[in-house]
Amino acid sequence: MKKTFSGFLAFCLSALPLFAQEDIYENGMSYPPLAEVSIEDFDVPVDTDEVHVLVTLDKETSNTVVAHIRVFDGEGGRAKPDRTQAVIFRPGDPLTKTASFKVGSMKEGNNLRAVQSSVPDGGKQKGGSIRITAKKGAVNEPVEGGRAPHPFRPLGTLVYSETGKTIQFDDKGGPNTFSTSLHHGRTQDGNQETGYYGTVEMGGFIRHSDELLLSTLRLPEPVKSTSSGKTYPFRAAMLSGHNTPETQFKYGSVEWVVKMPNRKYSWPALWLLPTTGWPPEIDVYEGFGYNGSWRFPSNFATNIHGGQHGQRAFTRPAMHLKMSDFGLANTLDSEFHTFAVTVHPDWIVIFVDGIETMQYANPFKGRTWYPLTNVAVKAKQDSNYDEGSGDMAIRSIKVWRSE
Repeated sequence: MKKTFSGFLAFCLSALPLFAQEDIYENGMSYPPLAEVSIEDFDVPVDTDEVHVLVTLDKETSNTVVAHIRVFDGEGGRAKPDRTQAVIFRPGDPLTKTASFKVGSMKEGNNLRAVQSSVPDGGKQKGGSIRITAKKGAVNEPVEGGRAPHPFRPLGTLVYSETGKTIQFDDKGGPNTFSTSLHHGRTQDGNQETGYYGTVEMGGFIRHSDELLLSTLRLPEPVKSTSSGKTYPFRAAMLSGHNTPETQFKYGSVEWVVKMPNRKYSWPALWLLPTTGWPPEIDVYEGFGYNGSWRFPSNFATNIHGGQHGQRAFTRPAMHLKMSDFGLANTLDSEFHTFAVTVHPDWIVIFVDGIETMQYANPFKGRTWYPLTNVAVKAKQDSNYDEGSGDMAIRSIKVWRSE
């Protein structure tokens, strides 16, 4: 590896002792068990104006775990305000951290309540709500520790760099040219998608200023698949690098600068697949517009999927991430943001706007990857599919290759 990546490699190697043994992954078929996240009842000093909730993992983790802790009003005690805070455990961090909250009215015997507001991303929830009680002589101090997120530094040599004006595509793909379909075709029935990945002639790829729009809509007439015989009432849009050698790498980095759609039932994604076929899969970003609770401005998800020969053996999702968890603006659908992934022999690391968000021990050593950029549609057959924007705007895509 080149010396310019020595800092990144040092951070990778610093966390290796627990998860470096290649055989624990069974060639991408298994992954270490989920760490459990717990919180427990505790006491705080009388008249305190801040409480520190101890958050604990039960074991070392092979991936980033993000717990979501909420403190709210109890008997006499008041949360100021009632809010939820993210607690981030990165591989190698201490197993106990604290989340701190401003409070009021903590007289003797008054209490607050706290809970994990959702399943931890990359982990497993243990236990339910807890009680925080004001008690004379109690001690409640924050716990320091853990490393800061690493900035994005690409791994390898830049081998592909195109903008919204220059990205090339056609219906098959080839040198320096993305394909408008998946390697297996233009539909994804296994995901219950109802969108058909359109050809260039169907018009889902629009140059606009310095952007390339991947545009989705309800079709005037449904498209019938020649392979499955099913009809698809919506046009989805895909750029896949499965036939694009410049975008393929074993170890390296990919960066997208994009603005996301926000249409209900749209399913935008930035991801990687291996040239040997699915699984495995690395999801850098997903937006689940078919989920009623999904908020496109703020929410994003990541995941890795293991297995082989079309059968998934494990998955390690992070489904409740928010831009604000990492100090970022909740503007995914109104401003351009930079998503990136680095695949190193030992780690897979995901970044948003240059800030590390998720890290996974790499169970997929030796695969050759290519990027996919798409907006799927998972709408009901009779949906108008017309709320908000159905377009992903791409400003640039870059790929670096180390091997």
